[in-house]
Amino acid sequence: MNPSAEAAAGKGTMGRAALQLFGAALGLRAALLAVVFLVRREPWEHFLTTSDAGSFIAAGKVIYGASPASVLSLYDTRVFPGWPLLFGWGLRLGLPDPFVLAFSVVLAALVPVLFLRLTGERVLAWYLVYLPPAWLVASSHPISEPAYLAVMLLGLLALKAGRPAWAGAAGGFLVVLRAFGIAWLGATLLALLVGARRLSRPVLLAGLAAAVPIAGLFALNLHLYGDPLHQLHVYARPLQDLNIPPVLAASLHNPSGHWGWPFEHLLLTPWRTPVPLWKTVYIYAHIPVLVVLFGRGLRQLGRSLEPWDRALVLGFLANAALIVCTGPYWGFESFDRYFVWGLPGALWLARPWLGAQPRWHWVLGPLSVAIALRALLSHLG
Repeated sequence: MNPSAEAAAGKGTMGRAALQLFGAALGLRAALLAVVFLVRREPWEHFLTTSDAGSFIAAGKVIYGASPASVLSLYDTRVFPGWPLLFGWGLRLGLPDPFVLAFSVVLAALVPVLFLRLTGERVLAWYLVYLPPAWLVASSHPISEPAYLAVMLLGLLALKAGRPAWAGAAGGFLVVLRAFGIAWLGATLLALLVGARRLSRPVLLAGLAAAVPIAGLFALNLHLYGDPLHQLHVYARPLQDLNIPPVLAASLHNPSGHWGWPFEHLLLTPWRTPVPLWKTVYIYAHIPVLVVLFGRGLRQLGRSLEPWDRALVLGFLANAALIVCTGPYWGFESFDRYFVWGLPGALWLARPWLGAQPRWHWVLGPLSVAIALRALLSHLG
């Protein structure tokens, strides 16, 4: 077979793999949601207005002028506007609220496809269909995780293609999606800086491009709330000002809702507040994974890496460092969700174990789906 024919065959194989990944991710989430609604028999409105979903949808309607800003509670205003900006046009056109869930699920189905395009690792990409349970839960809700991972991977693809401006713009928009996007933006800029060993043109282009969406975030916050750093100021408030009962907040012994000493929330929250044993075991199962991958990531930095590869490792390391310093309540209760924000880097670092063993899917797949289904059913409980 000549080289051009081999290349065409390779593209065809990757194309079929991408379609399989997309279909499997879409079908799994549709099946989970069908089971949830058949079992619970709850209205769509309940699913779309609980947890962060209700805040995102309310913010989207305000940003696109479908509702006045006065309808937002303080708790609603904590969400960053990136995700509402992506779906709000549909609400503005009069599409029903379930459109947001459908849009989120489609983005979630694109994530393993983008990871495959970035890394070429088909076995690893299949893990993004269903693992870990927190990713499956978050990507079956109309919340920002699918958009966050999709934009992150698009930025890494731009970095791989030698398009630093697009990579920087994607990194900047990650900050508009959530504050932790600064980890991946910093990873992108540092990867370019280390590769060039100086303040080169690609680094400047990426930095300038990143500044555009971040400036837009400040301008939108100033317009809506009169404060360019509104979300950060809300998150810095005591937990009882947000959604935590005063008695529970007082038991945490922490004046700030969302920042603490490293590992404080993991070590102390289960003993200061009532946490089910299964939840403690489940959250603690993430810690050795995080520590092992963090050590491997540090070792990887000593090797010669491509910019996208270095950014993938640096992004995971930065995200890991941030999530062990989050606040004493949600820092523990949502630690599995925060871990998802560094998921592409975690999988890339775990490829010696997961990438070479396809049979792990038969063990981890049913386990992850069972845990996710339990969480989704509890969400509507």
